[in-house]
Amino acid sequence: MRLKLFIFDLDGTLIDSYMDIGMCVNMVLQEMGRNPIDPERVKAWIGGGARRLLEKLFPDEELNTALELFRRFYRENPVVHTKTYEGIQEVLAYLRSRGSFLAVVTNKMEDLSREILRRLELLSYFDVVVGGDTFPEKKPSPLPIKQVMERLRVRPQESVIVGDTSADICAGKDAGIWTALAKWGYVRLDSVMPDFFLSEPKDVIDLFEKV
Repeated sequence: MRLKLFIFDLDGTLIDSYMDIGMCVNMVLQEMGRNPIDPERVKAWIGGGARRLLEKLFPDEELNTALELFRRFYRENPVVHTKTYEGIQEVLAYLRSRGSFLAVVTNKMEDLSREILRRLELLSYFDVVVGGDTFPEKKPSPLPIKQVMERLRVRPQESVIVGDTSADICAGKDAGIWTALAKWGYVRLDSVMPDFFLSEPKDVIDLFEKV
């Protein structure tokens, strides 16, 4: 049975965004009188949403203030260093040309995700964009994936999620769909194992041909 729906994570899968996230984290740290960090450190924290990232750096009593500042700085600077991974646009164009549905399911806020995709000229490829604030639950919950399948009327066995963290793989498995790890991203994988390991974006096309 050929795949009909390809669901992509955003950060670390479609886009390399850690430099901008790290830059905005450092802007928050400066604003709150803290020392900056190496932006490379945030790679290990990306994927759970901004609050979970900032929990690594701020105590509970400062977290809401830090989160408000981060969101403001990030909205003002969403695409300074951020770029699409090499080959992603060609993969999306190919899948579109073969009649596939495409979706983004990310834990980044939906409006910010859409703006980043628009600026990188990717937004038009996607039928659905789901953020961490679109539904009551976010990854690793399977709810966003189930909602996407319902909206597009696609069955689980016809769907795959491509992402770089355990949150993506767990969400996909709990939704009953195929799962593929994007090894070119900010890979964080616990004990859960994906169905496929992808070394580079063009490997996504092989899923279309083989599954």
